[in-house]
Amino acid sequence: MQIETEGIVVKTVKYGEADTILTIVSQKLGKITVFTKASKRVKSPLMSASQIFAYSNFVLTHQSGSYRLQRVELIKNYYKISTDLDNFFYASYFMELSEKLMIEHQTNIKLFNLLKDTLDILLELDTQKLELMRIIYELKILECSGFKPEVLKCANCGIIQLERSRYFSIIEGGIICKDCSSKVKPLMEFDKTTIRFVEYVYSNEMSLAVNAKVSKIILAELKRLLHNYIEEYLGTLNLKSINFIDNY
Repeated sequence: MQIETEGIVVKTVKYGEADTILTIVSQKLGKITVFTKASKRVKSPLMSASQIFAYSNFVLTHQSGSYRLQRVELIKNYYKISTDLDNFFYASYFMELSEKLMIEHQTNIKLFNLLKDTLDILLELDTQKLELMRIIYELKILECSGFKPEVLKCANCGIIQLERSRYFSIIEGGIICKDCSSKVKPLMEFDKTTIRFVEYVYSNEMSLAVNAKVSKIILAELKRLLHNYIEEYLGTLNLKSINFIDNY
């Protein structure tokens, strides 16, 4: 039986002389592993769509628990991202994080669309905005994965905030009101603008949020918050790409 789905290639592994094993974040099937025959040969019709960053419409067959690529139509190639080292590192991180969090054979259209929209933005994004883009992506992917932090009401008592809180509990998963701040420990304390920006990201499309003007101080606070939050809720992911970003 043939299955057709759009997908983005997030990983390629050479198999034998000319074959390739692809990891694809797909629209219909979630994360899948696909075997491609002779896709490394120069004249292969599968070659262009079997490269990392390729966004294509894949026609697959499913036999004995594995997928094989039969035909493919390239929709968009994000290869241009590879020409800039900074963009390449960040794009690799976004794809590796998506691949890590997407469950095999389980549809997650929100996560698929998030990755596709992110790659579209990266093609035109000023490199000065890459760190902000990373923060926005991490916030959005937490939402897609069901771990969105609570920023509209106290995560402990549930009271909707009439006044912005500066307290945040990683364990409780969100902001803590002033009344609960003496009872919930440990707490992280942030500038109120930091929490307000998290709310702004969740209220707007990524293409709009990435154009916001955010100070280096707020970026540093957001980075600290997300580092601790992701480690608590997603565990230690051991992503190779993040090491390139942090140490480059």
